Amino acid sequence: MAFCSFAEGAGIYDATPIENMFLLEYLPTAPDGFLRVYLYARMLSLHPELGEDLEDMARALNMDTEAVLNAMSYWERQGLARRLSDRPPAYAMLPVRFAAETADPMEGDYYEYRDFNANLQSLFGPDCLLHPKQYEMANDWLNLLGFTQEAVLKMVEAQLKKSRARKPDPDRVFTQLDKLAQQWSERGVRTAEDVERAMSADEGVRRAASAVAKQLGLRRAATPEELKLVEKWLVEWAFTQEEILAACAETTKSRTPTMAYLDRVLEGRRRGDGERFDGLKAALREMDIREAPTPDQLAWYAERLQEGFEPETVRLAAVQCARKRKLRFDDLRWMVGKWAELGLFRFDAADAYIREQGRLAAGVRALLERCGSDRRPQMGDLEQYARWLAESPAELIDYAAECARGMQMPMRYIDKLLASWRKSGVETVEAARAERGSRAAAPGTRPSAAPNPALNYEQRTHAESDYDGLFIDLDAWDTEGADGSKNRGAAK
Repeated sequence: MAFCSFAEGAGIYDATPIENMFLLEYLPTAPDGFLRVYLYARMLSLHPELGEDLEDMARALNMDTEAVLNAMSYWERQGLARRLSDRPPAYAMLPVRFAAETADPMEGDYYEYRDFNANLQSLFGPDCLLHPKQYEMANDWLNLLGFTQEAVLKMVEAQLKKSRARKPDPDRVFTQLDKLAQQWSERGVRTAEDVERAMSADEGVRRAASAVAKQLGLRRAATPEELKLVEKWLVEWAFTQEEILAACAETTKSRTPTMAYLDRVLEGRRRGDGERFDGLKAALREMDIREAPTPDQLAWYAERLQEGFEPETVRLAAVQCARKRKLRFDDLRWMVGKWAELGLFRFDAADAYIREQGRLAAGVRALLERCGSDRRPQMGDLEQYARWLAESPAELIDYAAECARGMQMPMRYIDKLLASWRKSGVETVEAARAERGSRAAAPGTRPSAAPNPALNYEQRTHAESDYDGLFIDLDAWDTEGADGSKNRGAAK
């Protein structure tokens, strides 16, 4: 019996017939080596004298005998070849129009997913032939677990890249992927994009697990159970890798640190301190402190809450620390202590205080510019300006600032001038000008020093926008933008 022959009605005299349907439907997805075997088998069916058996075809194509046999099995599963004998192997080449005519349900499924299965085979190459078991498993991922074809192909491709074997074992690859597919399906993974995100998350888990193992002094790779713990810490409990590594320091209390011991440490930090942990963690994040709160810090936070502070008030204090580039926990401790002295325990009270401080800072800055000074307002300036506003009209304060131009200590001069006017009953700018004029004209009065020409410049007209950045706009604080990013407050 010839190794290859045409089935009845499949041959064309003195030509190797290749149907256009084959070129359109099979050629695009056929592995290169398998395609060479198919074309040669079609020719050999017309000229059996060119090859008597499998070995002859392998020599003619410069391929391994096993690779040729895999290729013929591939075309058999595609419905383009029929096996006539196993010993020795012999095949009948079928026309494309017969490819879908099969009574075998598995063959029918294969034809339904022909392109998909051909792409699966191409991932393994011509030397690793997939068997019905692998195709059934892949089809189950599609039909039972709901994966798209693109998602399954991406899963297989990624698994093959992870394999270090020169010739990957399809059975082993699909067995490993079957467990992974079920886990991902439970997490709602369906599309190729979902697979990419899941792979990225799993890679993050592996990196974190490796870092934790190194921190704990474990000279081995993490076990599957330990990987699940790390995934829980990162995904379910929302710890960062930095927070997890920082918690490793508490495992020194154990003679043999393990990830199970670390799990209890993290659980205690998360559940044992409840809302206190989450509240302080959110405040520290405002100061870009990524480590998990320590027990001492949590104890301090609990005392502040018991003292009457609202969680959002502490978080607002952290925002103010970040604005001033004070990024240590001690800076937050100091700020909250100052607010306690001022009685700012409620969020609305602290909010109003910050807004008022911003208004005062803008007023002092404008006042200093009237005096010809470019220094920044200090807390003492704000307190003094607030006292002036309570005792004198704003326009009188502005005039006093004009009178203080050229003075070495303008704020002290303004304070003395306003005190003098209050004592004299001066309450308007006109009365103040008249009082200064009469004092300058009085006999024996020391003439005023000549004005500094350098100070004779046009003063700026101030707008509210000139004081951007003086305080946080709390109406926009801690909101979420259209792109999903967190807005920690807009300057106003």
